[in-house]
Parts: sequence; C-alpha cells; structure tokens
Amino acid sequence: MMPDKPAAVISILDQPGMPDNDTHAHSPRDYRPGFEWKFLAPAYWVSWFFIALLRILVLLPLPVTHAIGRWLGRVYYRSNEKRRRIAGINVALCYPEMDSQAQDRLVRDHFEAFGANVFDLAMVWWAPQRRLNRLTRFHGLDDYRELLESGRNVILVTGHLVTVDLGAHIMSQFKPGVTMMKPLKNPLLNWLISRGRHRHGNLLYERSQGLRPLVRQLRKGRPCYFIPDEDFGAQAAVFAPFFGIQSWTVTSLSRLAKLGNAVVMPVFTHSLPGGRGYEVFVGPAMNDFPAGDDIADATAMNAVLETGIDRMPAMYAWTFKLFKTRPEGEENPYP
Repeated sequence: MMPDKPAAVISILDQPGMPDNDTHAHSPRDYRPGFEWKFLAPAYWVSWFFIALLRILVLLPLPVTHAIGRWLGRVYYRSNEKRRRIAGINVALCYPEMDSQAQDRLVRDHFEAFGANVFDLAMVWWAPQRRLNRLTRFHGLDDYRELLESGRNVILVTGHLVTVDLGAHIMSQFKPGVTMMKPLKNPLLNWLISRGRHRHGNLLYERSQGLRPLVRQLRKGRPCYFIPDEDFGAQAAVFAPFFGIQSWTVTSLSRLAKLGNAVVMPVFTHSLPGGRGYEVFVGPAMNDFPAGDDIADATAMNAVLETGIDRMPAMYAWTFKLFKTRPEGEENPYP
C-alpha cells in the first residue's frame, strides 16, 4: 500500500502497471481482475494520459527520471501537511537520537525517494529485464539461490519500503513467487497493479483470502513475498518493540512459516540516490524461527525489519500511522 497522494498526477503514477506477456499457467483462484471496456470512458482519460506520459519518460536515463521524481516528491512534501506531520512523528519516535534538523532532513529525503520511486515502478512495468539487471547489485543472493536449489520453501520478508514492488519484481526473476494485495477502489488502477505484480509468472491473492493460498503455494515450492509491518488493528497481533516503541505486530509471519515449512529470509531493496541504480540485500535466514512464542517471534521479526530499515531509512513508509494501536492507557501519538 502506498500513502495518499496530493494530486492526480502523483496518485496515478504510484501504481504498478502493465507487464510483459507471460505464458505461465496460473492458479484459478489467484487474484487477476480483467480489463473492462469502461476503462476507455472519458472518466479515465486523465489516468491514461499520465500512464502514457510515464511510459515515454521511462525511456530516459534513470538519473534524469529520478531528478524529475525527486521534484515530484518535494511538491508532495509541501502540499500534504497531514502525511508530512505523520512522517515527522514517526521519525521522532524511531530516531530520538537525531536532532530536529536531521529528523526533518530524513522526512524530506523520504518524500523525495517516494517521488523518485514513481519511475522505479515504471522500470518494473516496462523496462527490459536486462536493463534492470545492469542497474542492480545484490548482497547475499547466493544464500537465497542455494536454498531454492536445495528444495527449501522460502518466505522473503520485507517492510513497506517505497521500493516494495521493485524488490518483488527483481527477486521473482530467479523463481516465480506468490504475494497478496488489497484491491484498490479505482478499478483501472486495480487492474494495472495486479497485472504488474503478475510479471515473471507470479501469483497474487487478495488479503481477504487469508494465509491458506499462500501456504498452499509455499508447499508447492513457490517463494512467498510477505510484508507484515502495517498496523491494521488486526486481532491476530501482539505488542512487540519496533524501534523501541511497543507496536501492534501481526503474528501471521510465524504461522505462515510453520504451516508452509519455510525458511524466512529478509530482503530490502534500496533505490540509490541520484539514479545510480539499485541494491538488493538478502538474508541471512532467521535462526530458530518460528520459536513458538508469539511475542518472541514478533520481536525477532521487528528486529530484522529494523536492521533493514536502518540501512536505507529514507525508503521506509514513514507516512503510515505505524503506532496507532496503543497499549491500554497510552495515547495515540497522531493528533
């Protein structure tokens, strides 16, 4: 899920989109909404205009498109006071050792990274894989490939980075995976994002379908790309520390690993400043996970997420209300 956008240009550009055609067979139950003729109606013409514009701009060198994207991010920063305020609260809570200027700089860097990611997403949708490969450096990839070659089931766990779609796309070239999404309210964008996430033969399920289809695909050998760090207010959660703050943390990762007999490996994708390319950090696999204790497992998961976020803090979704569910007696930090 991406944060709200200030205007039509940003709201349309932050959605994943059209893939190359793939011939992989897919599960009859995976989430694959179809094209509807109503998408050609005048109500969608503005959306199509920005999609076409993005399709042209993605042909430019990455440093050029990232410069445009950072400008879009600065526009978003100035125009969306609500998201700017939420990001400031989160950064202050998670990095209290920073002075106020450093915290403000991180918030601005995040918005610029978010804007640049518009074009990272376009790279996912339309760029040839060989172009992405030229721009990407890997760390720890050999361990992941060895696990796949040995027949182990693998869950790739990550946080809500702005590069979350980019990371899934890059990793799925090694073996098609499975993930889930929450359908969007806009049916055109919903169609585009689902098509984008099906590239390389990936499978996609609605969040409302629960863990069962993911477990089934894990047991068949598909890697699962899993993003468990958003506070949905879910009942299947516990309080566990996240950057030193008690956070309402879902317990689904430990259940998924147990039911799918899977190894859990963290993966974090960094879009380098100035359009210099991408870095993907994989692993190492989590030890003794799941341990069988919900709080211990949630704490271990959050610690892994913290390590990855610390490596690239501007990439993280600071505009989410990360700590809206509080222990009894504590106030919600978001006014």
